[in-house]
Amino acid sequence: MGSSDPIPTFAPPSGMHPHHASTIQNIIARLFPIPSVLALILSGSIAHGFATAESDVDVLVVLTEEAYAERQQTGEINFVDAEVATYPGGFVDGKYLSLGFLREVAARGSEPARFALEGAVVLFDRIGGGALEDVLRRAVRYPVEDKRERVVRFRAQLDAWRCFCGEARQKGNAYWLGLAATKLVLFGGRLILAENEVLYPYHKWFLRVLEGVKEKPEGLMEAIKRLVEDPSEENVEAFYELVKGFRDWPQTPNRWGAQFMRDTELTWMSGHAPVDDL
Repeated sequence: MGSSDPIPTFAPPSGMHPHHASTIQNIIARLFPIPSVLALILSGSIAHGFATAESDVDVLVVLTEEAYAERQQTGEINFVDAEVATYPGGFVDGKYLSLGFLREVAARGSEPARFALEGAVVLFDRIGGGALEDVLRRAVRYPVEDKRERVVRFRAQLDAWRCFCGEARQKGNAYWLGLAATKLVLFGGRLILAENEVLYPYHKWFLRVLEGVKEKPEGLMEAIKRLVEDPSEENVEAFYELVKGFRDWPQTPNRWGAQFMRDTELTWMSGHAPVDDL
């Protein structure tokens, strides 16, 4: 397949909005003739099945390693293109990467980085040999080998942010209380996602993905709604006990405070990602 070959025709799946399909065809036509573009991947809300009629079109542009390195040097690693959109307010949101980058995601990517590739649709592929399909398949695998360690770390965070909710309430610090309640929901939810071996999608789709898992405490989503809207002591404790009692979660042999320090306050020393970003 070369840049002089006919532009591939996108075959939209049943149920896709026609304006999304035509916009996708337009971005294929724009990028396919560029020799340094090895592949184009549909991602984002459309690929995940979360799109509305107003959603933008997210794509991943796979470049040669040389072209990707150049863009890393200049900082030009993403783009927004409204000209190819066929609907009011629409645009294509694109990110540049390389096959090497995708291999890094498959080997050691964070859960959000992996989730970003779930449901990905290859729009065209010059790499060949099944290499792109193989790396995408490996990239979206839940890292089961790290599951127990992550559960231990998330469980410590659950205890920490429950404690901080009480501290914030006593001090009358509304900002601290709002943050602590949100973090309590985050790590309680991440425990449930880990139990189901489901990737954490980052904040935007977090509650939607969490709601869809099979194994979760009865009334979980309602408890989250009450806690977010009103982080009272009653709602904090109800959510905490609901998650805590759902499983016999493995815990750190030390106090949760030491684990919290390692995962939150001391990551700058180790160079490891904060626990929020795993």
